[in-house]
Amino acid sequence: MQAGRFDEPIVVQTYTTTTDSNTGEKIQTWTDLVSCWAEVVEAPVGVESVNADQRQHKQNVVFNTRYDSSINVKHRIKWQNKYFNIINIQDQVRRLYMTIQTELSE
Repeated sequence: MQAGRFDEPIVVQTYTTTTDSNTGEKIQTWTDLVSCWAEVVEAPVGVESVNADQRQHKQNVVFNTRYDSSINVKHRIKWQNKYFNIINIQDQVRRLYMTIQTELSE
């Protein structure tokens, strides 16, 4: 992999729970974990299906980036104001790079 191909900025987000200081209510939200550069490989076609009378569309996108041990499948990626759930992470070239397989969340 060539580092020069990492030309798209992405943000990896983590799901956190905080407590509202006024009401004591637990608030669940996504917060930024890591900002980095990635190579984005979009699938040439998406998958569309109907389940329980609802149309579902799935778009798979692969992000190649430098290795970061803090990223896992519980996180999501924000790219171009769209959110992608992480499905799988593969280490490449002795943990110099990583391939993150995602699916567009609706």
